[in-house]
Amino acid sequence: MKINPRNFHPRKLITLPPHFATMDIGFKNDGEIDILARWIYQNCYSRFAVVKQIKYNKDKIDPTTVVGFEEPSDLTLFALSGPIHKRRAV
Repeated sequence: MKINPRNFHPRKLITLPPHFATMDIGFKNDGEIDILARWIYQNCYSRFAVVKQIKYNKDKIDPTTVVGFEEPSDLTLFALSGPIHKRRAV
């Protein structure tokens, strides 16, 4: 088993720092966010944040979920693993 030295401090952050590479993944509920966070923790290396945000588009308000990574390579891995973050609740 390979030990990740970054696990000695919490890797999942509560807020999204401005220097993180981000991706908007649409609205996710808390259960879906927990599944995403577990997948990211197991498959990615750097610090990350999964936060809910509100986006304003002209006349409407859109709730959305934003995923951010300290390392852009982790964002690439996450984006290429499409089925993980594109699942829809039925």
